[in-house]
Amino acid sequence: MIPRLHRTNCTDPGVSILPITTLELEANIHKSRTRRFFNRNIFLNLETDLDSIGLPGASTVSVTEDARQALEYAQGVRNQFLAVSGNGTGGLSEFDEADPLPKALARAAAQLVPDSPAGSWYDTRFGLEHLFEDLSRRKGESNQIEKLYRLVSVRRGGRGKREPLSAFDQLLATEILYDRAAAEPTGLMATWEIRFAGSDISMLDHDRLLAELRRLVPDAEILGTFVGSIIVRVRSAMHSFLTLQRLQELGVLAKFFGAEEVDIHLLRGSDLQGSFTHQGVLDRLADWIAEWRPREDAGARDNEEALTEWLRVWLGNAEEQPYSVIYRDALVGTSMRPLRSDLLVRLPQPIGSKHSIERQEVAIEVVRLRSRRDFFAQIERAQRFALPTILVVIGSNLQLESLKGDIETFTAQNGAFRIVPIPLDQ
Repeated sequence: MIPRLHRTNCTDPGVSILPITTLELEANIHKSRTRRFFNRNIFLNLETDLDSIGLPGASTVSVTEDARQALEYAQGVRNQFLAVSGNGTGGLSEFDEADPLPKALARAAAQLVPDSPAGSWYDTRFGLEHLFEDLSRRKGESNQIEKLYRLVSVRRGGRGKREPLSAFDQLLATEILYDRAAAEPTGLMATWEIRFAGSDISMLDHDRLLAELRRLVPDAEILGTFVGSIIVRVRSAMHSFLTLQRLQELGVLAKFFGAEEVDIHLLRGSDLQGSFTHQGVLDRLADWIAEWRPREDAGARDNEEALTEWLRVWLGNAEEQPYSVIYRDALVGTSMRPLRSDLLVRLPQPIGSKHSIERQEVAIEVVRLRSRRDFFAQIERAQRFALPTILVVIGSNLQLESLKGDIETFTAQNGAFRIVPIPLDQ
């Protein structure tokens, strides 16, 4: 792992082992309770030494909240069991407290108990009985499960010598919990857009509409908001989208949101535009930049200067021109250590009415590809801007084609980003 991860420090922990099942990947289950870990992170394939955005199949399945918390707990225990360093330290310690099983394990199991009495959702007694019932039913499957059944039986007050739970005992009990949680019903995930339109709709309604949307669709994950009236991209369970679709057919969706017109559209595959036209500043800027072509022999500073002049042409033809400014090598971000972006366009964006103006800033980063890793390094950096961002990626047709899937994956999940691939003239 040391050479594979290009590490030079062998003292600090260098890796955390996290074996996952197909269900955990598809349902985006991570021990940290981060629900977008496997579809939004940048991953390094140790066999090919290539980076990619997300893992294939991630975030395609929905699970119940009860099942999710149990799966997250099980994954955390599995990770801790394997957290043994080269000197033999770490891992799970023996459990020899008064309780038959760790309380956290029993509490996670309690939330899977069907038809539990009111107020007993977190009751460890119900969780213990739930797990022990599984152990009793499955004790004939293997010697390990039978041994654990006898061990827990004694610890619950049965006849025999009371012994502590080893690290393996705790892991096995947790995987029994995993099996129960994995048997809970699952569904499909969907990405979709909802558009609010009408003479009364403006960006002033944005926060109210998002609050109403989250109230109607509790599992809604807002991926981005676009101008074109107001368009919101959402990731949720498919059944949530189908519920909205049914409300639309019944003609009550617009009344619920207090809007003149509400439309919804299911996005499929790389169809990021759908049937709604995005008309915001970010989209117009990206469309204009897509027509720009750098010189193949130009350096980074020359490319930035050429792109700046190209943007000034757009601003000269745009309504925002009297109030717009372009900065080179600009400070961005609100942290104590702000970053610098190659370009920063500051321009007004009408909200509410043509007399109401709010300044909007768009960061623009330019990267000339030498390798695939240049693209992913720039993505990681640009996400720290906390601003709408356009990443201009300059490379050969072959380089850009190899990144096509990663670009589609990233922009589908990041409404505040546009990635503009620019092929070099050959």
